[in-house]
Order: sequence, then structure tokens, then C-alpha cells
Amino acid sequence: MKIMAALDLSKNAVGILEKAVAQTKQSGGELTILVVAEDFMDIGDYFQVETVRASEKFLDAAKAAAAGYAAKAKDLGVVAEVVVEQGVSPADLIVKVAEDKKIDLLILGSRSKKGLDRFLIGSVASKIVAHAPCSVLVVR
Repeated sequence: MKIMAALDLSKNAVGILEKAVAQTKQSGGELTILVVAEDFMDIGDYFQVETVRASEKFLDAAKAAAAGYAAKAKDLGVVAEVVVEQGVSPADLIVKVAEDKKIDLLILGSRSKKGLDRFLIGSVASKIVAHAPCSVLVVR
């Protein structure tokens, strides 16, 4: 079974990674860790030095986090492939990587909400659930 953990730089990412490692061990499968460096604007539309520097900082932070997640997975007993992508739509990138890698199970998080919002999953997670080519496990 091919499993992919789509992780961000939040404090919840390690818990999601732990679930993905447990699923990988249980299934005897392979684990891919995906971290997306989100661009908040299309660089082609707003090509300015400040935008490029910010974009590079997001990418550097994503690469550092991905390396840390890979080390954590290895400590937990699973060697994972690491993929870092950058773009304006994390959901689209996650779905595309899942398609390209023929992932069987995608594991991701959803931001916790209060009040009426607690009955809804986040917009990124919702889009992924709707468009993923595989089963999706949303972890809170």
C-alpha cells in the first residue's frame, strides 16, 4: 500500500505523521511525506524582489520541516520518501502528487474550529477529499 502524509508546518503535523507511520507499518506499505510551501500569490503576476525572497523563505522552511519529518519517521521505524512542492494551491498540489505517485491512502490534517465551524473540515482538506484519486484519512 502506498501511503502519503501531506504535512504542513503546524504543531499538529507530527501527530499526523505518527498516524501515517502507524498505518504504513500496519499495511507493510511505503510512506511518502509531502510538504507544500504555499505561495500566497502567483510570482508571474507579481514579480518583485520581496515576493521572491518571501517565496524562497517559505520553500526553505518547507524543506527544513520535511527533513525533520523524515528523521522522525525513521526514528519511528519507517524510511519515507520526501517530496517538497511549491505553489499557490496546496490542495491542487497534494491531489496532483497523489495522482502521479498512484497513492492508495492520503493522510492529512484539518484545522480545528470552534462553534458551528467545528462541523466542517477546512477548505484545503475539503477540496482534497472531494478530488483525491484515493482514500483520504483526515486527522484532527
